[in-house]
Amino acid sequence: EIHAEVQLKNYGKFLEEYTSQLKRIEDALDDSVGDVWDFSLDPIALKLLPYEQSSLLELIKTENKVLNKVITVYAALCCEIKKLKYEAETKFYNGLLFYGEGATDSSMVEGDCQIQMGRFVSFLQELSCFVTRCYEVVMNVVHQLAVLYTSNK
Repeated sequence: EIHAEVQLKNYGKFLEEYTSQLKRIEDALDDSVGDVWDFSLDPIALKLLPYEQSSLLELIKTENKVLNKVITVYAALCCEIKKLKYEAETKFYNGLLFYGEGATDSSMVEGDCQIQMGRFVSFLQELSCFVTRCYEVVMNVVHQLAVLYTSNK
């Protein structure tokens, strides 16, 4: 017990010396180094992002009514594409990337592969519906661009 207390005191002295040495190095480098957010010193951080309170339709107001409609359609399509991208990243990427990982053929009992695939069928059904929706949105974008390009108005 005495030996453990001595080691603990030595370790405490080492930490104090090391901390003061790091502080001296930080002070010697520059004051701006200390201005960086440090998780151990500042457990709370503010993330200041602008928040737009106006709606998309309020932002798209011009004197030309036809232009308003065209811009509204393209803005809605861009929002839909952004939502689809977010859904793909959060819902489908990991499932596709990690399917079948972690288990080797030798460690799996007979029938486990079939059970794993059976559980994956619902995921594949959702993925199929998602791909169909992506196809529809892309086709809509292409049709809208084609109409805009070939329009004589």
